[in-house]
Amino acid sequence: MKTLPNPLLFLLPILAPAALGLAPSDPPYRFTDLGTLGGAESAAFGLNDAGAVVGWSTIPGCTTMNGTPCRRAFLWQDGTMTDLGTLAGDEESTARAINDLGQIVGTSESNVIHGSGTYHGVTWTGPGPVALADLGNGTSFAHDINNSGDIAGHAYDPSVSADRAVRWQAGAPMNLGSTQGDSYNRAYGINELGHLAGFAWNLFSPNDAVLYDGKWSTIGGTDSPWQNAEAYDVSTAGHKVGLQAFPSGSWHPAYWAPGAKSATDVGLLPGHNLGELHDVNESGFAVGRTYMDSPPFESSAITFDGSTMRDLNDHLPSGVSAHLFEAREVNEAGAIAGTAVVGGLFHAFLLEPLTPWANLGGGLAGGSGKAPTLEGFGELEGAGRVELRAANMPVATPLVIVAGAAKIDIPFLGGILAPSPDFLFAPQLSDAAGEAALGFDWPVGVLPGTPTYWQAWVFDATGPVGFTATNAVTATTL
Repeated sequence: MKTLPNPLLFLLPILAPAALGLAPSDPPYRFTDLGTLGGAESAAFGLNDAGAVVGWSTIPGCTTMNGTPCRRAFLWQDGTMTDLGTLAGDEESTARAINDLGQIVGTSESNVIHGSGTYHGVTWTGPGPVALADLGNGTSFAHDINNSGDIAGHAYDPSVSADRAVRWQAGAPMNLGSTQGDSYNRAYGINELGHLAGFAWNLFSPNDAVLYDGKWSTIGGTDSPWQNAEAYDVSTAGHKVGLQAFPSGSWHPAYWAPGAKSATDVGLLPGHNLGELHDVNESGFAVGRTYMDSPPFESSAITFDGSTMRDLNDHLPSGVSAHLFEAREVNEAGAIAGTAVVGGLFHAFLLEPLTPWANLGGGLAGGSGKAPTLEGFGELEGAGRVELRAANMPVATPLVIVAGAAKIDIPFLGGILAPSPDFLFAPQLSDAAGEAALGFDWPVGVLPGTPTYWQAWVFDATGPVGFTATNAVTATTL
């Protein structure tokens, strides 16, 4: 296949790590603004393993009884956003979850005035929504669906004048009854075993986070040292996430590890006083937000891996003008859907982990006796995001990235120079941990199918030849 001579000569120097706002351990992502259905705003709530996203978007030419723009449930897939419609006679709709079979659940809504109205749980498996059977009052909410098609939600039960958690199987609602003396309960998440997570309460009393696995159990709230707890999702492995009021007072994002009897306080970002986790995948990686409930009402999307909470905004690629307001769903590949503020308006977003590059091995140990390492991430396409992560280096030491269109593997300064030195990036400095995170947007102009090779050379005065070499990595343009 023909290739351009020395194609990497078109590259611009890499930005310094501090300019990127990245920590070397943060996973690199590609950011996609999902846009709208023609209105001003949108928000994402659900995501499946194929990367399909659901949520709501405002539409032009329609207002509710409250005078606000009408919201419509959407499906975003492969770059296209589709209006999912409403039940006949309803004003608005919201899609809240999508499973790997493409089955979607959410609500269709009527008489929407000042945030209230009549809500109907619905499914989308064809061209329009289909109402779910309720408990006799005409009101229900569908929040989540697993790959067996079982649905978690709640409905108003007129026989007890209270909300009841409901699991729909094959479209039939199962009233899950009361929970340990609580008058009200709701289910928000469901796993592949059909277990549900939610919360229960009595009027004028704190909430309890609850789990249903054939019987109800309380996992946080008034029977613990703290009060006010809610669970929003449960993984098949047994992770639960939500919120809980810890001894600090305000509610914080809460994370229950499998088998744990008490929740981990995930904490809050600086300046925030509230937060919650909304979703967790099978590896225990969770997403949510922390925020301020008073002016300026700031909110930031967060992740939690079981031990460390991070501001997801720190993972945004350079050049992206958005603030990640809330993360609602994470799939098994680690992609995240949620809502960002773009130009002062809410927009649904999708973050996708960048593809790791192949490791060619090699490397030269320096004076420390350790060889530094290099990882590459990203799809090599026009304007695609590329991240290079170097580690295991001496502290505050210059390094140079060598990039080339050929693999030459020649002896060089006591090591092996893997790529042809078509381009040398401006020297960078490792941080206090001996790491560096470097990123840029891949330039247009490199022909598809062109392999590229990358290596870092680190200045090491204590080494035998004054340099330490990383392993080499390779990727091919798309």
